[in-house]
Amino acid sequence: MRKIKLENIAFWILILAAVGVAIWLLIGSPTIEQGLLMITIFIATSEILLWKALFRIDKKSAVGFEKVKSRFDKIDYQLNEIKLLIRK
Repeated sequence: MRKIKLENIAFWILILAAVGVAIWLLIGSPTIEQGLLMITIFIATSEILLWKALFRIDKKSAVGFEKVKSRFDKIDYQLNEIKLLIRK
């Protein structure tokens, strides 16, 4: 079972708030400028949360790539040593 993080909850609250303001704007309660400003703020904040999560994933994959790269360097070194032994 996955743990629900606070960031995920905040993201969905912001998306629902943007949709709610859009529906509220269709009914006609806020002015167009206020409604668009609120929607823009909610969407921008949710985008920041998404980018933060994507950068976290990218960082993890970069660390994993460095580990694999060092292993390949060791294998390459061992292959070169075997080639030298075979040539002798």
